[in-house]
Amino acid sequence: MSLRVTLLAAGLLAAATPLYAQERGVSLQAQQGLTLTLYQDGLGLVHDNRWVPLVPGENRLAITGVSERLIGGSLVLQAPGEEGDGALRLLEQSMLPADLTPHELLRRAVGQRVQLVTTDAEGRERSEPATLLSMAGGPVLRVGDRIEIAPPGRIVLLDLPDGLRAEPQLAVTLRAEEAGARELVFAYLSEGLSWRTDYVATLAEDGETLRLEGWATLVNDTAAPFERARLRLVAGSVARAPSEEPYPSPMMLRAAAAPMEMAVAYDEMPAAVAAADRYLYDTGREVDLMPGERKRLSLFQEPAVPAVRRYRFEGLVSAGGPDRQGPVNAALTLEFENEGNFARPLPRGSVRVYEPAGEGPAIFAGEAAIGHTPVGGEVSLRLGEAFDVTAEARQTAYERLSDRSYEAAGAVVLRNAKEEAVEVQVAGALPRGARILQESAPHEAESATRPVWTLTVPPGGETELTYRVRVN
Repeated sequence: MSLRVTLLAAGLLAAATPLYAQERGVSLQAQQGLTLTLYQDGLGLVHDNRWVPLVPGENRLAITGVSERLIGGSLVLQAPGEEGDGALRLLEQSMLPADLTPHELLRRAVGQRVQLVTTDAEGRERSEPATLLSMAGGPVLRVGDRIEIAPPGRIVLLDLPDGLRAEPQLAVTLRAEEAGARELVFAYLSEGLSWRTDYVATLAEDGETLRLEGWATLVNDTAAPFERARLRLVAGSVARAPSEEPYPSPMMLRAAAAPMEMAVAYDEMPAAVAAADRYLYDTGREVDLMPGERKRLSLFQEPAVPAVRRYRFEGLVSAGGPDRQGPVNAALTLEFENEGNFARPLPRGSVRVYEPAGEGPAIFAGEAAIGHTPVGGEVSLRLGEAFDVTAEARQTAYERLSDRSYEAAGAVVLRNAKEEAVEVQVAGALPRGARILQESAPHEAESATRPVWTLTVPPGGETELTYRVRVN
């Protein structure tokens, strides 16, 4: 224990009564360590280490710097190095809102002498002694021999009422067996703390590799400052029971101030560790996360991830139905495998893709969301529609064989206005029980009802796919 903490604790102990201590404040100056574990579902786990002076028996503490969005019932009191259940026991807790407000000040001053300050037409101020009679529905004052209801001007208090809090406080009552200053850990869950993942993918000139950057955005939508906090990030969802607490409250809404943003780059984020069927990233770094702040952290950078650009049509191959009118554009997708030396768990998030555009700067090519992708998984990003790759589908035959079966035939014409050949996927949508009888090119089965044909379309030319299916 430092000399400063020892002297502070000794002074507070000397002022305390032997058995039932008065409520004592525990400020951020007593904080000895802080760990933030952030989840992706608007939830944070806080471990707040503080030196606290204790007396034998009950101790009432008012702790500042705690999230006002603390989830009731989640508070756990820990005493590092303590053994046995009777050494320290948490008896009571409550979250006290900040009430040092103009309305509360006036409410506390009801029945007291105040000053009513008004300004005349020439800008001169006049002060009159008054008595504040009521605050029900607005201020009511006795000024001399008259009663003023919501008078113009301002009301000046002569004294500051006791017991008002300038910031939210966690009030706890705990029982200690022995006196002395001790390190306590207040661990609790809080709403309003979270993180999300964003990725930036930049295609190389050859279009065969991309530079992939991962970023974590930390969010603090509470009124509590978290300074020099050891940061841990959990990727994955956790089950939550329905809350009975009245969120969001007006106090919480006031706490969500205008967000601040800051970007911080780390050399390399440590590898994710599997924990409870999720992944835990222990950054090993300390961060400041102030009220209303959004802070971005660089998670990783991979300079050359193999990628494939694909053109794909969905649903043009079917087992009968009305002809499609007019050409449709191919969906442009970008795919890469999460494998090899690059492989790492990729938490869910948004991927923004940029690609070269001649001699000028890169252009934004599209954005897509990905789910949690494990090592070995595939990432497929739908970036929009291809301008120069189109297709038209038509039904060429339909024959009913019985009341339980029929055959249908169709054709899909693919066109390419580019100056180079392109490879195009055509994905069908067939009912269960369908069987392909004839096809102009072989297909692969993505599933029992989704055949996929991969065709090459020459530059400035077209390619036709024909097929016939029987449905039982």
